[in-house]
Amino acid sequence: QLEQRYRDAVETLLPVAMTDTSGGRAAAQVLLSAYNGNEFHLDVTDLGNLDTRLFAAALDVIQLRTLANREPHDLVENGDKRFAYISKRWMNLHVRKRYREEAK
Repeated sequence: QLEQRYRDAVETLLPVAMTDTSGGRAAAQVLLSAYNGNEFHLDVTDLGNLDTRLFAAALDVIQLRTLANREPHDLVENGDKRFAYISKRWMNLHVRKRYREEAK
C-alpha cells in the first residue's frame, strides 16, 4: 500500500515536472532530490508553487522515499528514461550549477 501511494505520487508529479512553470520547477526538485539527493536539492520554499493536490503528492514522495526505501524511477514505467529527461531538462538545478549567476 505504501509503495502504491508512492508510485501514484511520483506519477502525479512527473508530467508537471516536464513543464516550464514554477510548479514544474518545484515538482522537478522533489522528484530529482528523491532520485539523486547528492546532485539535486529541494528548496522547500518552492513547494508554495504547488496547488493542494500537487503539494500532497510532493509530501508523499518525500515521506515515502524513506519509508518504502525505493528509488522513485524504479516505481514507474520507463522511469530511467523519464527521470533522465527531467534531470537534463532541469540541469540548472544541479548543485554545481544552481547557485551560479547565469542559472538564475
